Amino acid sequence: MQGSSENGNSGSEFAWSTEFSTTDGKWRSLNVKSNMFCSAGGYLPDGTVVSVAGGQPSETMRQGYDGIRLYKPCNGTQCDWQQDLDVHLKEKRWYPTVETLATGELFILGGSNHAASINNDHINVPNFELFPPLPGPQKTIDFPFLIETLPNNLYPIVHLLPDKNLFILASTKAIIFSTSTWKIIKRLPDIPGPPRNYPLTAGSVLLPLTPENNFQPEVLVCGGATDFSTKAKGVASCGRISPLADNPTWEMEDMPFGRMMPDMAHLADGTIAIINGANTGTAGFDRAFDPVLHPVQYIPNEKRGNRFRVWSPSVIPRMYHSVAFMLPDASLLVAGSNPNGKPVEYGDGPFPTEYRVERFSPPYLFSKSITDTVGWPSKVHYGEIFDLSLEWYNIYPKDVRVAFVQPGFITHSTHMSQRYVGLEIVKRDSLLSVKAPSSNGLAPPGHYMLVVVLDGIPVTEAKWVQLTA
Repeated sequence: MQGSSENGNSGSEFAWSTEFSTTDGKWRSLNVKSNMFCSAGGYLPDGTVVSVAGGQPSETMRQGYDGIRLYKPCNGTQCDWQQDLDVHLKEKRWYPTVETLATGELFILGGSNHAASINNDHINVPNFELFPPLPGPQKTIDFPFLIETLPNNLYPIVHLLPDKNLFILASTKAIIFSTSTWKIIKRLPDIPGPPRNYPLTAGSVLLPLTPENNFQPEVLVCGGATDFSTKAKGVASCGRISPLADNPTWEMEDMPFGRMMPDMAHLADGTIAIINGANTGTAGFDRAFDPVLHPVQYIPNEKRGNRFRVWSPSVIPRMYHSVAFMLPDASLLVAGSNPNGKPVEYGDGPFPTEYRVERFSPPYLFSKSITDTVGWPSKVHYGEIFDLSLEWYNIYPKDVRVAFVQPGFITHSTHMSQRYVGLEIVKRDSLLSVKAPSSNGLAPPGHYMLVVVLDGIPVTEAKWVQLTA
C-alpha cells in the first residue's frame, strides 16, 4: 500500500503500516523504524497494540526480527508507533506466535532467526520470552518441544486454556504447557494427517467458552496442505479435541473443501467462519493456486456430519497474507492477499497483491435487531453483575446470548489470542443482568466486544468493554 496523508491521498513512499477506518474507509500512514513484515503481536490490558518480530533489513529499514513496537490508540490523528530501538526482543524471531496469558502478559514463542521457506535446526529458535520481559537475568526459557517438531513448526498453534495453562500444537504434536512451572504438563495425542503449521498452514480456533458447555475448552484445527510442494493438495480434515478431558482424543471430520491457509474467525452467534485460502500448493510466495472462494460456517453445537454450511463466494482470491475478523457490527472484515515476492513488479500475475477490502455479511445480518447500546458499561470487573438495557421489538426473544469477543492479532492464518467467552445471564427482564467472566483464565484482562444475540440475530453494533480486576 502506498503512503498517504490523513485523507488517503497517495504519495511516493511505501507505507509499512496504516490506520484504517472500517466505517468510512479512510486511512493514514504510520511510521515504523524496523521491518514489521510478518510480525506477530497482541494487546496489553490497556488496549496497547504490541507488534513483535518482523523481517530482514533493507536499504531504508532496520531489521525487525527483534523489534518491539507499541501503538496506543488515541482520540485524534497523532497516534503512532512508539519504538525505542534500544528496547528489543531477546531473540531474533521470524514467524513466532504470541498469546495473551491470564496475567495480561504476552507469551512469545519460537520462530527462526532468519527468513526461510521452511525451518531447520540452524535457524530454529526453540525458546520463549514474555512481554513485559521475565524478571531476573534469564530473559528466555528453553523449549525443546520446538526441536522435536522441526521442520514444520513456524507460527505454532497456541491457545490459553481456562486453567491458565497453554495448549500448544506444532507439526502434528500437541501438549499442555504450564504457565507457572514452564514445564509440559501433558502430552496429547498427535493430530491425524500432515503437519498443520507453516508452511503447510492449517487454521485453528479455541471454540466458544460458554455457561452451556461449563466453560470446557475445545480446540478446532482445520485444513492445511498435504506436503511442502506447489502440487500439494488442500487438506479437508478438521480435528477437534478437549485438551482438559480425562482422556482427550481427536474427533475428525471433513470440511466441504480442501483448504490451506484458512482464516478461522469467531462470529457473534458462537459459530465459526472459515474463509480465504487455496486448494493447491503451500504457503509462501508464488507457491499456491486454485483459490477457495466460498466461506464455510462451522456450527460447534451441531452433531458431527452436520456442522458445516457453505456460503456465497467472493470474486476476490484471498491467498497468502490474507486476514478475516469480526467487526463490532457482526460482519467480517476480509482483506489482504500478497502472494508474490515483488508485488509491484509482479502486480499483473494470476494472483496480484490485493488492495481491496471486503465486508462479508453472514446470514444473521439480514434480519432486524435492536440498535441502542446507550447505558452499557465501558468497564467491568471480574465476576461483576451488570445490566444491559435492551429495546425489544415485539415478542421477548426465546434465545438470548451475551458474550465477550476478542478478534485477536492475525497473520498467516494464525489468530493469536482470539477468544469468545459467553456470559452467564443472571436475570432476563426489561433489563438484562449478566455476569462478567469470573477468572482471568477464561478471559485475560483487556478489551472485548460485548456482543448480544437475540434469537440468532446480533445487536447491530457491539460495544467495546474493558475487563479488569
